[in-house]
Amino acid sequence: MTIQFQHTAGSPGLLDDENVLWPLAKWQSDGLKVALVTLVGVEGGAPRQPGAQMAVAEDGRYAGYLSGGCLEGAVALEAQAVIQIARPRLVRYGKGSPYFDVKLPCGSGLDLYFDPTISSLLVADMLARTAARTPFALRTHLVDGRSEIETVTVSPHGIEASRRDGDKFARIYAPKLTTVLLGHGPALVAMASLATALGIDVAIYASDDPTLADLDRRGLQHTAVTSDAVSAIRKLDFASASVLMFHDHEQEPDLLSSILESQAFYIGALGNHAVHRARLKALSDRGFDEVTLARIKAPVGMISGAKSKATVAISALAELMAEAKARNLIS
Repeated sequence: MTIQFQHTAGSPGLLDDENVLWPLAKWQSDGLKVALVTLVGVEGGAPRQPGAQMAVAEDGRYAGYLSGGCLEGAVALEAQAVIQIARPRLVRYGKGSPYFDVKLPCGSGLDLYFDPTISSLLVADMLARTAARTPFALRTHLVDGRSEIETVTVSPHGIEASRRDGDKFARIYAPKLTTVLLGHGPALVAMASLATALGIDVAIYASDDPTLADLDRRGLQHTAVTSDAVSAIRKLDFASASVLMFHDHEQEPDLLSSILESQAFYIGALGNHAVHRARLKALSDRGFDEVTLARIKAPVGMISGAKSKATVAISALAELMAEAKARNLIS
């Protein structure tokens, strides 16, 4: 059995704005010329970090963003000009830039690389790797415009960040975040709703009738907790998370035993400190050591004393996202 995640492709979430490969491929398939624009250097502070991207079509449409909103229009115009000459270009905006009419309120200097030569075959390869949940780097030679795909090593701490090394820039692509939610109650439904809105692919395991009815009302797919499902959870990869949201905790040792055998980057569990001490004791009796058990974040979340479904869900998601950011899984 494999975990069936609810995808957000039909109704993109906020995180989907970070990956501009899909609109880039769509415009190429429509016969439009395109440019991939990458932030390759930052001097000073800036709203985005190196690796942020925009895709621009020859008709001026664009996807993605490189600033807090002050730069995108100018970038789209520059990209259209670069598309016309069909040659890559490295452009400085803000501090030290020849473009005095483009002001950056943050006072920083941003180096943007415009690539109008990226091929549809290369984009298709990148999308295939994304679909296969394989992390990779697009290494671009900023002088001559050559680009090639390289593998990326996953460590216990995540993956490396996008970076510039002299005249080369490596843009790192991580798999899309996924999370498995198990349990029942309003907080589980709230977290599933918020995670979906963010653009995280969600798999929901629940069994009580009120929770199932609430999930159905919101159009959220769900699955019963079965032995096959417990086995499938062991296969969660390094860009996946799991959160247990039970109010009765009898099922937790079996579920957490499977999750702890996976590569999941974040494991959260609902319950107070006394509940968590009992949880750790049960898992320790099963042979898990302290280092492994420290992967479990409990009481779950970043908001101390969160009680309402909204604060519990937001608190847990904030903690999950913070861990994903620390591992370079999101920007």
